[in-house]
Amino acid sequence: RAPRTIRGAPASPKMDCESPLTHLNMEGKAWPMRALVDRLGSGAHILPWSCYLPVELQPTGLLLRNLRVADATEEPHCPGGLNGGNGVVYHTPSYTIGDSGSQVVGQIWTLSQEPLGCRQVQHALETAGNVAVREMLAGELRGHAVEASRCPHANHVLQKCIMTMPPASVQFIVDELAVSPVGQISRHKYGCRIIQRLVETCHPSQVQKLIERVLHDISGLSRHPYGNYVVQNILQHGSPEHRRNVTSSLIKAARPLGFDANGSAVLSTALSYAGREERADLARALVREPGLAVGMAGTRHGHVAVIKLLEVLEGKDREEACRRLHSELASLRASRYGRNVVEYLEVCRSNVLDRSNGLDRSNVLKSMHRSAACAGA
Repeated sequence: RAPRTIRGAPASPKMDCESPLTHLNMEGKAWPMRALVDRLGSGAHILPWSCYLPVELQPTGLLLRNLRVADATEEPHCPGGLNGGNGVVYHTPSYTIGDSGSQVVGQIWTLSQEPLGCRQVQHALETAGNVAVREMLAGELRGHAVEASRCPHANHVLQKCIMTMPPASVQFIVDELAVSPVGQISRHKYGCRIIQRLVETCHPSQVQKLIERVLHDISGLSRHPYGNYVVQNILQHGSPEHRRNVTSSLIKAARPLGFDANGSAVLSTALSYAGREERADLARALVREPGLAVGMAGTRHGHVAVIKLLEVLEGKDREEACRRLHSELASLRASRYGRNVVEYLEVCRSNVLDRSNGLDRSNVLKSMHRSAACAGA
């Protein structure tokens, strides 16, 4: 169908420079595709997101950082010939993604805050010849760690520094975050990534102050959409002492956490990574709360935690947990995730009978556990 035209709409100005878009055959393409190509082929509108297109689809000289309005008396100029004709001129930048680190020295912080610039800084850190060069480049971020952790672009640079440099070289990041509101950073959708990278790569003693600040509000962070990832990260990569302290705080807030979508994900992680005794204590605390195990069994992350607590518990504690779940089989079967728990219980019962006959269904249980973990991911 022929594209619909809007009466009175001005025709899109064309690029003076040749664009790869001109080689695309738009014959027979749907209207949205034709409109997109026409928009990208217009020198009057270079949208920020267009810089993320594959290189072969980007108009020659397409740049975001050096976009500026030309002076009325200035003769428009562009090395690539890219001139929209309405006073907006696009200049080829002094850097390109993939340039050597020498071309970003002195402007690390400025570039880190930009979509294209942050990629160039990350590339410079990756290709630096030695640690000394990386330390020199990262040194320009001193005093900006907190701001960078909240920036949609600079946070990637900060993560690259943490992952490519020795722990001792990123001490300035730890120090700056430690004296800042760690709870707020842990709740930030970009800041939480920085805390996680530090916990993963640094020695536990190096991030002790950061983790202590996190421990002040484990219950609140565990229920937060972003903060829960920080708590899970500490459980996965922290020291035994850190895991023990986190699990102890989780036990005290077992009921509110169990009925929360994010909190139940943290409980599931704790039942996998905490010490053996801490896991058993947490599992018993969940079973003691009236209706909690049954309620969790019907949720996305909660049913994974319920299956894990059944694996952790032994003897009478496990029998009590199974009894409470069996009393609500009808409601569990009516739930998408509850059916996984019911199936697990049935396999466990069959396993007990088979063992008495000399058979073993442990592989079936392991397979079901992996399936439940995938369903809750």
